[in-house]
Amino acid sequence: MQEWLQELWDTLISVSLPLLVLGIACQTLQTLFVALAWRNILRAAYPPAGVTYRPILSYYAGGNALNAILPASAGTVAMLGFFRTTIAGATVSGLVGATAVENIFFAAMAALIYGYLFFTAAGSFDFTFSWVEDHKTLTIALVVGGAIIIVILLRRLWKKVKEQWENAKEGGAILREPRKFMTQVVGVEVLSYIARMGVNATFMKAFHIPVSIENVFLIVAASSISSTIAVAPGAVGAQTALATIVLQGVAPASAISAYAIGQQIITTAWNVTFGLILLAREIGWAKTRGLVHLHHKQDAEEADGAIAPDGEPPPDGSPPPAAAEPEKKHRWSRKHHAEPAPPEGEAPAPEA
Repeated sequence: MQEWLQELWDTLISVSLPLLVLGIACQTLQTLFVALAWRNILRAAYPPAGVTYRPILSYYAGGNALNAILPASAGTVAMLGFFRTTIAGATVSGLVGATAVENIFFAAMAALIYGYLFFTAAGSFDFTFSWVEDHKTLTIALVVGGAIIIVILLRRLWKKVKEQWENAKEGGAILREPRKFMTQVVGVEVLSYIARMGVNATFMKAFHIPVSIENVFLIVAASSISSTIAVAPGAVGAQTALATIVLQGVAPASAISAYAIGQQIITTAWNVTFGLILLAREIGWAKTRGLVHLHHKQDAEEADGAIAPDGEPPPDGSPPPAAAEPEKKHRWSRKHHAEPAPPEGEAPAPEA
């Protein structure tokens, strides 16, 4: 942690203060706009719940903060868990549908950028099918076998998928009103995308990387790909490597590395600070700290009702603390105490 803080400090003092403030402001605007799009989607999906902006912003910003600290997109899972437990009538499949709606614009932009990179990269269409030519029989067998397996799986899963789809449609309720979707979701996410490009342009300027529309889009693509393929939180290494590739020839490799690392460290530190403050304001510091520390994560989620619903046994099978709710008799608690009587001479165990 000390080395990371020292690296952060060295990076901060190397950037001019006005550009640093502008970059952080653009990063904050991006978070605010995406949270607003989330609020609009969830408000249309669950009208009786009266979804408001403040908790949605807190959970979204907190999820971003946790994603920067914990691996495997744990922050996104926690965010959806908060939505599930605080929005009346929300279901898991409905929130999955809402997630799909929220990602429509960003997926379209990613496809356009990837298509641009594909068509402009040298040798993109220089495909060779020599292995297929040399193994025609095996290729046909693989294709036919794969098709049969897919058909069998689809037939078995179709009923369940159909049921889940009916539930997921509630999360996409805003799609039934195209005008509202275009203004309250796409329009807001366009503003967030502009703010995201502003972040890249500002820090490119700060680290003396030539700023152009093409270079900014290349960095956006590199950031998107790195966040997709990265396993560890932060994705600094993946983003630095991809930035060096897409900006090759634009600036020296050392300058590109300094830019990629510097921007990632600064924006990640701000996301963590901003997100944890908002999350702590919403759910309390004790639960927020429990989410940050991996060995307390399970307890914090149970306290929020995100893991074990009321009346179900804890994952490890241990009995509840005696002082927690002595008057409440859970199903699993009765089962736990249905044990043989202790040997003669020993005092019976006290009831929870």
